[in-house]
Amino acid sequence: MWGTTRERSTRSGCPAAAAAVPALPEELVVWEILIRLPAKTLLRCGAVCRSWRCLTSAADFILAHHERQPSLPLVVFNGQIRVSGNGGGGATLDAFDPHAAPAAAKRRPVLRFNNSGHSREFKVYASCDGLLLFSLMSNRGFYICNPATRQCIALPLNLVGANVVALYRHSSSGEYRVLYRNWIDLYPNVAYYVLTVGSYAEPRCIGLPTAAAPALVKQYIAAGQLFVTERPPVFLHSCLHWIVYSARVNALVVFDTVAESFRCMCPPTAENGLWRHLHELDDTLGMSYIDERKMMVKLWVLQDYEMEVWSLKYKIELPMAELRSIDKNCSFKVSVVLGNGDVLVSCSRLCHLYHCDSMGKLLQKFRWHCVFSRPIGHCFKESLVRHAFFQGQDNYHVVKPIFQWS
Repeated sequence: MWGTTRERSTRSGCPAAAAAVPALPEELVVWEILIRLPAKTLLRCGAVCRSWRCLTSAADFILAHHERQPSLPLVVFNGQIRVSGNGGGGATLDAFDPHAAPAAAKRRPVLRFNNSGHSREFKVYASCDGLLLFSLMSNRGFYICNPATRQCIALPLNLVGANVVALYRHSSSGEYRVLYRNWIDLYPNVAYYVLTVGSYAEPRCIGLPTAAAPALVKQYIAAGQLFVTERPPVFLHSCLHWIVYSARVNALVVFDTVAESFRCMCPPTAENGLWRHLHELDDTLGMSYIDERKMMVKLWVLQDYEMEVWSLKYKIELPMAELRSIDKNCSFKVSVVLGNGDVLVSCSRLCHLYHCDSMGKLLQKFRWHCVFSRPIGHCFKESLVRHAFFQGQDNYHVVKPIFQWS
């Protein structure tokens, strides 16, 4: 047994010293342990031996690794701003995992900025399959990057000044596409466009493709109201889903990325005056209603997508007395509702974060010395998949923007 383990370790390229203790089966190590590691840790493990490096760089493993990664809320952490206004200690865009242990592992660095002022010039428009679509306010250009593989390209100039609505993966072709409208188009002469990332072709005009939708919803879509960066769409069943934020219309807007047409869906209830957000919950559509005055959260799930049947899954009453005893004279905001009913609450004055479970129990409080935290409404699921469009083409070029890789 021991001799067999030693021989297998030596043949696979692992150091012979590793055979000093009984070894786990390589298949178990790779497909049950390594596959769950964050990308940066996994890349370091690839340096242990040739066998691990080959196995963890295979296409099937990389795809499976992406599927196993958690979808985590993105949070900007700013260093304290000096009273003089000359900047502070820099900023990072992190994927925040409230369930991770130890505490140091809760923040997974995604991007790092030279100073806190640069983070205000950086705006995330979409997060899809480990890719971030963002703009730099200084030049109004758009970029796509993969923080895990440290690749970044500038998108063609067609998008300069555009209202970018979404980045999505086209189901049949596997292409990544950007849905946008030109800000100069005025109602009723409004058109939407589809840009295929990495393609030589010009963006394709799809007009204003609305199926059976009420006139008010058509006006809402034409006015570019889908362009709300802190309320990104949910991609399910090859469709993008948004909430209509209008006092006159109670509906969801759906864009079918295959038929390239808009339609409407009914939300679970007609409760008005509440913050509402869409979520992806284990391949189902979820919607949260947030009453920040009462600090109450209701989380609904769409049980039957075709029949549009919703059910109330969680009703969460947050521990306001306990929160106010910790941070006095502070207003609180429900920043993130997680799939298991857990909630992240931020303090507007001090920018602390609090983690509560689906029963309303305060689990953890997060404070960082001289650091302000701001959830940006997007989630990130890292991926080591390498895309051909990062190699650079005529209308695309590799860039080194104002941020640094973490």
